[in-house]
Amino acid sequence: MNLVTLAIPFFLLAVLVELALDRRYGWGLYRLNDAIGSLSAGILSRITGLIRKGLLLVIYIPLFELLQPYYQAMGFNWSLDNGWHLLLAIAAYDFCYYWKHRFAHEINIFWADHLVHHQSEDYNLTTALRQPSGGLPIGWIFYMPLLLIGLPAELLITAGAIDLIYQFWVHTQKFPKVRWMEWIFVTPSNHRVHHAQNKVYVDRNYGGVFIIWDRLFGTYQEELEQEPCIYGVRKPLNSFDPLAANLQHYKRMALDAWHTRSWWDKLTLWFRRTGYRPADAEAAMPVPSSDLADFQRYDPEISAGQRYYALAQHVIYSGATLVLIWAAAKLSYGQLVIAVALLGAALIINGRILDGHRLARVAELLRLGILLAIAPLLPAALGLGIFAYTLLSGLIWWRLAFADKGATVATVSD
Repeated sequence: MNLVTLAIPFFLLAVLVELALDRRYGWGLYRLNDAIGSLSAGILSRITGLIRKGLLLVIYIPLFELLQPYYQAMGFNWSLDNGWHLLLAIAAYDFCYYWKHRFAHEINIFWADHLVHHQSEDYNLTTALRQPSGGLPIGWIFYMPLLLIGLPAELLITAGAIDLIYQFWVHTQKFPKVRWMEWIFVTPSNHRVHHAQNKVYVDRNYGGVFIIWDRLFGTYQEELEQEPCIYGVRKPLNSFDPLAANLQHYKRMALDAWHTRSWWDKLTLWFRRTGYRPADAEAAMPVPSSDLADFQRYDPEISAGQRYYALAQHVIYSGATLVLIWAAAKLSYGQLVIAVALLGAALIINGRILDGHRLARVAELLRLGILLAIAPLLPAALGLGIFAYTLLSGLIWWRLAFADKGATVATVSD
């Protein structure tokens, strides 16, 4: 049951509704650059998922079949058609998710992957769609205990999809506290705490659907009126490039392993508590944390034309993503890899355009040139469409990036 894919159009509709309300009432929840950065990370996660094979079911299903005599002896007889069974499956899955999520915050190598979801310095529904593209493939370990209760793969998949879909709506600032919900469920209020970098809020509220796990295991923190949430991570990314987002902590750990003289640290820093750095590596390469007393969100200046160009390109990439997801089963693996690589490169360059990176000017022309060279190799209608797109985009980008030196410069938060 590919519930997450089916939910994507509703996610995008909800984003548009929240954005319209934000513009109507002047809440200031959305900045164009940050929203595109989050959505680009989400797109990269979805398209790379098309060419990655998850290990969970590859390992889970054979073990489940092996344990059939045990399940028969214990009388386990789960059914997807039984509403109570589905509810119990969601609770069991969420319990495992709690521990996976907690380890993702507490161990360096897990944090390197999960960090992507926390990098946004805004908090809105696009933040929910900001997902990593796949780190060390060992997250499946946390769901292995579900074999002990005989949970079938179809219930595991469905419960996981529902758990993920539920988490979308809690990424909003405009839903107030509802006292009774705060005791049982993950809500926008207690999840805002989870995304905040304030010292009192760090590493709290790990539940996906149920907040009761945090209350049971001492990781719950209520949102405090006197302590407004400051979103993002203490060591900011300062980029809207989704590849840079995914590599941020891996790069930092690799540099620490290179600079430290201790072989013990070179081998173990990956698995130490999040934030651990060898003293000599930190001295050689200090990385300052955000000043929360005077916090400034990353918001580089680019021309208004470049801002709207990046927005238009992102809309095109979003449409191409939906088409690619729909057509993936009809493509060979090689064709799929090429399509993912081209779309991934487009997302990366678009992020660098929003950063105002000097190399983005040439990189975008190079990307369009590659597409132009590929167009004749494609079916006629598709090739003609890509030819027209690259020609028009190239002409506009040349004027914006090279010819129009007098373009008005504006912050992308406008």
